[in-house]
Amino acid sequence: MNIFRLIYLSSLHVALATGACAAAFFELTGGTEKHGRGSIPAHWVSLAQIVLVCWLIYILDRILDVVRGNTSTERHRFHFENQYNLQLLAIALAAINIFLLFFQSREVIVYGVITGALVLLYLVWIVPRYPKAKDYSMPLIYLAAVVGVPFVSAPSVTLSAWLIAFMFALLVFQNLTSFAYFEQGKASKRKTVTVMGALNLFLFIVFFSGSTEYVSRLALIFTGISVFYSFIINNEKRFSARYRWIMDGLLFLPLLIL
Repeated sequence: MNIFRLIYLSSLHVALATGACAAAFFELTGGTEKHGRGSIPAHWVSLAQIVLVCWLIYILDRILDVVRGNTSTERHRFHFENQYNLQLLAIALAAINIFLLFFQSREVIVYGVITGALVLLYLVWIVPRYPKAKDYSMPLIYLAAVVGVPFVSAPSVTLSAWLIAFMFALLVFQNLTSFAYFEQGKASKRKTVTVMGALNLFLFIVFFSGSTEYVSRLALIFTGISVFYSFIINNEKRFSARYRWIMDGLLFLPLLIL
């Protein structure tokens, strides 16, 4: 198995893309300043934790699916065949995150405890009892990490930052709905992706066009990804083989303006 296949099946690429988007929000909110716990910039500690926790959640989610008998996808079969090694990896990721807490600010720790409780609720209660709610719960947890931690760390949050966060939320739900469409083929999901793409384009034109500031460039990046999602979903035959790689890979684009 080549390294890229391993990264894909273990969802490491999703965790790294999550870090890229979180870094963009740290830059947006000015939450990159140093805090009182030493010389390490606060956002580097938080970014490391966001990436590691995201990877940990994806691994645990797949392992729990496998324990419940779900081996329907290639990723689930990968987790089934490598359960022992992935469990050791999950323990290591948890240990590293606990260590990083000693360098974290109090506000982020409190926020992390609350978010962690929601993740636990998601894994042990929502997924087994309400599997259909999984498609809505996971994006909210994802947003809580990518947007919530930079916002909690920021000295202040502007109205434009909240608007960018809303645009990113649309993007995240577009991503998930697109995957669901390719797997299920429901026309309603295709329409939803197109509508959310159009809404992001409208928000960019009304609020962020005509400016070269960082907030406008980030809005342009998110809008571009959003519109391209709509393009992919409306040209499904051309992208059906590699849509996951492409759609997740687009989330690395904020790195271009950091």
